[in-house]
Amino acid sequence: MQRRYLLAVVLLPFAFVTTRGQIAGVETPVCNAQFAQLLVQQQVMESKSVVEPVKRIKILLRSADFLWKFDQPTARAYFSEAWKMADDRFKETGFEKKNAGGKTPGITTLLPDQRMEVIRAIAKRDATWAKKLSEQMLADYEKTKDGRDSFDETRELDGLLLLAQQSVKTDPELTRHLVRRAMQYPLYNNWFFLFYGIAKESPSLADALYAEALQNYRNETPRRLLFLSAYPFANERVFGIDKYQIGTSLPANPVANPAFQRQFLITFFNRIASFATSEEDINRPPDKYYQPEPVYMFTALREIEPVILERFPDLFQRFSTAKGQAASLMNADMQKALADKEKYTGSLGQSFAERLAAVEKADEEGKLTDKMVVNLVTWGTPTEEQFVQILPWLDKISEENPRKETIAYFWFLRAKLAVKEKRFDDAEKYTGKVPEAEHRAILMFDIAAAQAKSESDMPNLFDTLNRLSKITRSSDNSVSKAQILLGLANMYERVNHSVALDELAESIRVTNSLKDPDIFSTTIRRQIMGKGFGFYAMLSTPGYDLEKTFEELSKKDFEMSLSNAKALDDKYFRTLAVIAVAGNCAKNAKPAPKPKQ
Repeated sequence: MQRRYLLAVVLLPFAFVTTRGQIAGVETPVCNAQFAQLLVQQQVMESKSVVEPVKRIKILLRSADFLWKFDQPTARAYFSEAWKMADDRFKETGFEKKNAGGKTPGITTLLPDQRMEVIRAIAKRDATWAKKLSEQMLADYEKTKDGRDSFDETRELDGLLLLAQQSVKTDPELTRHLVRRAMQYPLYNNWFFLFYGIAKESPSLADALYAEALQNYRNETPRRLLFLSAYPFANERVFGIDKYQIGTSLPANPVANPAFQRQFLITFFNRIASFATSEEDINRPPDKYYQPEPVYMFTALREIEPVILERFPDLFQRFSTAKGQAASLMNADMQKALADKEKYTGSLGQSFAERLAAVEKADEEGKLTDKMVVNLVTWGTPTEEQFVQILPWLDKISEENPRKETIAYFWFLRAKLAVKEKRFDDAEKYTGKVPEAEHRAILMFDIAAAQAKSESDMPNLFDTLNRLSKITRSSDNSVSKAQILLGLANMYERVNHSVALDELAESIRVTNSLKDPDIFSTTIRRQIMGKGFGFYAMLSTPGYDLEKTFEELSKKDFEMSLSNAKALDDKYFRTLAVIAVAGNCAKNAKPAPKPKQ
């Protein structure tokens, strides 16, 4: 390992020429569509002994997607088999969840709905078929939606709206269909994210669908109608008392829409007016876990008032009427509930300076709590200057475990900021203070990804990857080690294909040494648990994907990539890896003639 590291650094200026000159690429005779098709079909036959439903479904979907171009009847048969397995499994188990257990027994992970996985795969090939299966899924939803817990209340609708976002670029008509189909159901918080997701690919389509949604949901309850309040204003959060319960990161350069702002405001004012004159609405109990409707009207209008004064003075009279109607519906119980809620959420809207001042005051008065210090780190996005101000307070966290976890997360976030600002020396220094190897690996991949964007940084990129490789190989075998090695193979491919294959082979060796490893997980959990508070964050692990890694490396070297894929002992992993490799040989093949109707 050490010799490879030193030699690679010396030979770096020649790596691109010598490596590519020795590679048998996808143009080699054996790498052709016919062989790739045979390879996949053979692998599917060998993998029939993989009977665990989730694994079997994934194999069928990958195989069907590959074969669609060559043998559509067989591909359809695989898709149909996958759907039947997914549908049968749902009828047997319902939505599946995984409890983290161990130190985090209260954290629940929602496992994918396999029906949506199948619909999503079919939608890429046959939108009409995907719509038909969506209708079947929604019919089952109608039968089972009552009495669900909050996690599963709208899972099918969430899945279809996500598919709508994913289809914008390839099939905007499918996007339009799915959004309109979802409009037949009540307005839920999933709509808050929808339009931003669509706008990333097609702002005009997002605007058109937003106008339809606002018209369609004009008679929804005020609380639900507020889910449509953020998009026109390009806000990260909705208006109203629940603003800190739902938020998102805005796409780059979001554009506010004054016409939609006016349209939303008028719609909201109209709904308040109709609510205030409806005995049915006034006497309707609040939704479970939520405040009464007048609380949402009152708090939203309070935030809307400066917007009216600044941008829409002509609507001030209508605003004043709505404000009076909302205030008249606020009884003593509602006012108390609002005061209690705002006491709990009051600090969430504070600036960093205000939170720091509160911490200093509490410390002087002997009232400092661990939660107050933890919130300095976890709430918002501190600047480098603010990180410097936070540092002395970390040792004041009294509980040992929350103190250790908070300090580790502090250095992780500070390193992330340094990478973003291209202060790579600082980033590496801060990364070295993060105790967990998996978390350090994420940061080093971030550094490498930033370096890979510039040709002048390629030597630094190679050095960063070499150091991470050395650290990783010296650690004990684990799922994280196998994943990091996959990520290294992916990153090394940008600078040295031979070394990338070396890392891939090592990842396979580690994977083969583990018992039923979950190498497809793409997140690592960070938690800070203390008396009376808890903080959780999911950190993404970019570049660790088995299939994408094999697909990328096989673009240059079909034979070696295939050999590595076949070296995987687990038939499930081996099948997916082989299909990923075969895909590069089949991309330029002519499609088979469509079957006669």
